[in-house]
Amino acid sequence: MNKEVRLFRGLTNPTFFFYQLKDMEIVTGYRKEVFSLLLLSIFVFGLISSFGIGMDPLSKEITTLSPFTYELEKFLFFLGRLLGGLLYGAIVLFFCSLIFWTISNEGAFRKLVMIQGVVLIVLLLEQITYIPLSLFFSLEWYSSPLSLGVITQYATSNTYIIYLMGSFSLFKAWVFFIQYKGIKRLTSQKNWIIWLVILLTNVFIWALNALLAYLSISTLI
Repeated sequence: MNKEVRLFRGLTNPTFFFYQLKDMEIVTGYRKEVFSLLLLSIFVFGLISSFGIGMDPLSKEITTLSPFTYELEKFLFFLGRLLGGLLYGAIVLFFCSLIFWTISNEGAFRKLVMIQGVVLIVLLLEQITYIPLSLFFSLEWYSSPLSLGVITQYATSNTYIIYLMGSFSLFKAWVFFIQYKGIKRLTSQKNWIIWLVILLTNVFIWALNALLAYLSISTLI
């Protein structure tokens, strides 16, 4: 079976998508899909930065910088966000797939990357929701009403914990579902092993994301 992968079908009909993916002898269109996903990730991160989201530390220096220096730093910030989008997409697609591949005794690595391709689309949709939250409600990403960050802020003032809990949202629950359905279809592993690896992998990424956000705030404010 050599039909080309249709990633958006993984969002609308995941059961059929993963059934079709398992039966594929060759993942047709793999390189095109990976390239498109990485471009999409770069575009979304660039779009977010174009609205000035995340530029608060730089904005505080506007009175101390010359116009040329300020515009240069804005450009470097934008460029950094584009590179961040590329790195983000690569981690989601390849790093997570590599971990899942260690427990997949039947699934090919490229098929796991396609599963993570669906996951990346979901995560980028979540990134887009930060735009209206920031522009219309002045909320940071960790204060999204769809995450646990809001509740956590009532329980603790620890910035890192808030960032960590803010990383878990309804979109992440959707990611869990996609990863489980996909990996389960491609492996004969026990359910508890699959869930454990999925949980540990995602928690590691959340912890890393929270740490990077915490260090950024700590060093720039």
